[in-house]
Amino acid sequence: MNTKDMLLKFSSVDGNSGDEKLAAEAAVEILSAYGKTHTDNLGSVICEVAPAKNGRHVMLDAHLDQIALLVINIEENGFLRTYPCGGIDRRGIFGTKVRVLGKDGEYSGIVCNVPPHLKDVSDKNPERDEIFIDIGFSKEETEKKVRLGDRVMLCGRWSEIGNGYVTGPALDDRSGCVTILEALEILKDKELPCGLTAVFSTREETGGQGAGAASFAVAPTEAIEIDVGFGKTPDTTEINSKAMKKGPVIAFHPTLDMALSRKLVSLAEKNEIPFQVEAFGGSSTGTNADDIASAGAGVRTGLISIPQQYMHSIIEKVSVDDVKNVGKLLAAYVMEGGEN
Repeated sequence: MNTKDMLLKFSSVDGNSGDEKLAAEAAVEILSAYGKTHTDNLGSVICEVAPAKNGRHVMLDAHLDQIALLVINIEENGFLRTYPCGGIDRRGIFGTKVRVLGKDGEYSGIVCNVPPHLKDVSDKNPERDEIFIDIGFSKEETEKKVRLGDRVMLCGRWSEIGNGYVTGPALDDRSGCVTILEALEILKDKELPCGLTAVFSTREETGGQGAGAASFAVAPTEAIEIDVGFGKTPDTTEINSKAMKKGPVIAFHPTLDMALSRKLVSLAEKNEIPFQVEAFGGSSTGTNADDIASAGAGVRTGLISIPQQYMHSIIEKVSVDDVKNVGKLLAAYVMEGGEN
C-alpha cells in the first residue's frame, strides 16, 4: 500500500459528524479487502478480520468524521449563519473558501470576514453562532438551494510539504484510519493469535457515540484507539506537544489500561519502532478511548497518537513516516498477543 496515496484518497472524501455517508462508503470499499465489512446503525464501518481466538479479541478504532460547519439560519441578506460541527479553530477560517453541501449539489462560499481597517485589532473572534457564509445569492435564491442542517466543508488544500509531510483538512482522523490499514496490510495472510476487528467510527468530533456503539456490538476483550495528538511547534512545550517524525505517541492516562500501555512501549522497543510517551491526567482522554473503555462490560483500552501540527484547522499536517510506524506498532501488538 502506498501510504501517501492512501492518505490523499481517503482524506479527500467528505464526512462530517452525523453525515459521514460518503466517507463510510469509501471505507467499506477499502476495508472489504481485509474481512467481512458492514456499516452499523450509527454509520460506523466495522471490518471483521478474524474471529475471537485464545480468549482474545482486539479492536482497532480510528474515527471517520471530520470537522465542518452546520447551517442554522438563512439571514435576510442571503448569508448563511452557521455553527461549528466539531471543534473548529475559528481563528483561521475567516476569509477562507468553503463548500456548502446543499439540496441538489454543492455551492462555493466564503467565510465572511470584516476587513481589519473596519475593526479594532483587539477584537475577539466572533461567537460560534456568528460565523456567516456568503454564497452570492439572495435569501430567496438561497432558500431554494440550502436547507437548515446542511453541512459546510472547509477547503484546505491537500498537498505534500517539505520532506515527508502531508497537509489537508481531514487528516484528523483519516490519518488514524490509514494507520489501521497499514497494520492490516502487514497482517494480511498471516495466522493471527487472536481475534481482530477494525472500526472506522463516526461522531467522534461531537461526542464519541459511534465508537461506543461499535464497541458494544463488537465486544472486544481489548482495544487500541488511534487518534492525532498535538505536534510540536515553536509556541508549544515538550509537555503539551510531541515531536514530528519521532514515531507513535503512547499515552498513559487513568482511563487507559496500564498493562496494555506498557506492552505497547515494550513492543516498540523490541521491534525498534521509534516512539514517544505522554502522560496526562483529568477525567477523560478527549478521544474515543473513553467511550470504548466503558462500553458493555468494559474494555481494556490503549491510546496511540499521531503527532499532528495545526489540529482542527483547514491545513492539518502529519508525517508519513509517523503514520507508517503507528501501523507497525499496531501489527506488532496483534501478533504478540497482548497481555494474556
